[in-house]
Amino acid sequence: MDINDDKIRKEIENGAKHMNVSVEELTDKYVSICKENNLDANNPIALAMLRNYVRGNMRMKKNNNNGSNSLVKSAFGLFISLDAPRDMMAWNRNRAKEEYIRDNDKALEDGLVAVATENDDGTFTIARNYKGDFQEAVVKTLNEGAEVLDNGSIIIPLDSLANYPSGAENRRYGKPLPVNEFRRSGIFFGSVEGGEMQSYYFSYKNQGGVEFSPNTFDWVHFKAILSDDGTNLYGMTMATKESLVRNEDINPEDDSYRNMEGFDFEKLLMESYKNNISDLIDIDRAHVNQQALATKDRFVVTMGTVCNMNMTPTANGNRILNITDLDADFDYDGESNMTTCWIPEHINIDFGIGSEVIVIGRTSQRIVEGEAEPVTINTSGLLATSVVGSPVEVEEQIEEDFDWF
Repeated sequence: MDINDDKIRKEIENGAKHMNVSVEELTDKYVSICKENNLDANNPIALAMLRNYVRGNMRMKKNNNNGSNSLVKSAFGLFISLDAPRDMMAWNRNRAKEEYIRDNDKALEDGLVAVATENDDGTFTIARNYKGDFQEAVVKTLNEGAEVLDNGSIIIPLDSLANYPSGAENRRYGKPLPVNEFRRSGIFFGSVEGGEMQSYYFSYKNQGGVEFSPNTFDWVHFKAILSDDGTNLYGMTMATKESLVRNEDINPEDDSYRNMEGFDFEKLLMESYKNNISDLIDIDRAHVNQQALATKDRFVVTMGTVCNMNMTPTANGNRILNITDLDADFDYDGESNMTTCWIPEHINIDFGIGSEVIVIGRTSQRIVEGEAEPVTINTSGLLATSVVGSPVEVEEQIEEDFDWF
């Protein structure tokens, strides 16, 4: 395969220096990348893939050289589930505002809000109840979290949690809630510091969590903080996002590379998440049963055939898949025998109608005028076990307001 583009040849030379390998070795890798992806050697897309490969190897070497912090651990594995980022402050702020509207004095007494009054000189008097003591202070400017209500009242929603469930003191207690605090959560299956592979709950907040979006069922390496009980992994600042490397982008000769060819993802789900598995025909029952579980355990693993799909994003970026169980008896007089799956924009869809898929996600069900609508799935993980065709063409954006939960 001839490489005629001088820019690409120069890029290979430069990449070889950064990786500390020979030009011939990296050229061979570049050719293999082109062949694997059916690309011409002079295609700019192939150049972009080469750059990702070089960056991945450089990042992995940097990660290996920065492991002195005992709190920071090296993780290798895959995400079976990764939610879209959620604003965790929205619920707390709305609750504080609603409680104040319902009962001003009680909301102030419970430490849910501080109340601001504007003075004649343009300053503000802030009143709050802190650990049972009523306090006032005069400030020149209001916190960015202050809200002006319809009646003209000014409130500042506060963090009212004095202690965490563990008993540890909450240092943000009594302080204004952030305007927003995005958090991404998921289920990671893998190894920490070379230990035995197991399931971990993963949580990553702020901008790092927003930008951290590896594909589910893709082998990755990254740095994270392990909880004291060894069951949770936490992202840290931007470091976890910046340490993320796909195993596929690592030189197979590198010590950190793991050969995972032939790994059985379906067997992993059946053995490690058997308590979460539900047939599509039992999805309503699974929805009810999971209400009693801890939040991090409220997800289902189910399988079906794609019978309809809408790749046009909804207002919040979701695409829609409808799946069905072809082995189940079809009820022509009953419901549609389809389950709707909301697919967030960070999850890749590279298959078409007729494909067999495994869907991981949280179930939800609306109650409209006292009647329960069919259970739907807010998808956080997607694995195509049998691929047919390709996604349908995207049309204009559609509006909806029923997949908010």
